Amino acid sequence: MKATKYDSNGKKSGEAELPGALFGETFSKAAIHAVIRAENANRRQGTHKVKGRSEIRGGGKKPWKQKGTGNARQGSIRAPQWRGGGTVFGPTPRSYRIDLPEKIRKSGIRSIFSSKAKDGAISVIADVQASDYSTKAAYEIFKNMGMESQSVVVVVAGADEKLKKSFANIPNIQLISAERLTAPELYYAAQVVIAEKTLEDLAARYERKSRRTEVA
Repeated sequence: MKATKYDSNGKKSGEAELPGALFGETFSKAAIHAVIRAENANRRQGTHKVKGRSEIRGGGKKPWKQKGTGNARQGSIRAPQWRGGGTVFGPTPRSYRIDLPEKIRKSGIRSIFSSKAKDGAISVIADVQASDYSTKAAYEIFKNMGMESQSVVVVVAGADEKLKKSFANIPNIQLISAERLTAPELYYAAQVVIAEKTLEDLAARYERKSRRTEVA
């Protein structure tokens, strides 16, 4: 499978061969759903909190005597049925973390890449030095590629701070590291652009291992 290749200025320079180990995965909707669901859940802080009746200040005195008033008996104005009272079964801090087997996570990533490749949404760009980048230069590259108005994910090796800053002010372009791909960003992007030297690293990192290799 091939993809369009661009030079460091965003101009077409030919075609690049996409490794079958990464882009030849059989589409698995279940694996994609699992990895996106897990990553979205793991991003939740879970710090939501409401107060129960024991945590609200006041209400220590019985509002009226037990009998003889004609009113329903009440023990505290901080009971849930009172305005300003505690909340029943409200949210409290918790972890939403979902532990996903690495095998399924990698299968989901491969399925996303394979699906994007079949749709023609994978491109390869030549590597350039971080010193060559600026926000203006980065925008010009994608303008030359005809992607300036699309949602684009750029996959590069490492986490160069200057490179991150160059892309940070372009709202529809996101830079992610090949060392830790994020499935939701890859799946929902209109275009995925991969740095040329990153291709082989990605293929080796996400290659499907045989059962004999896994046991060994």
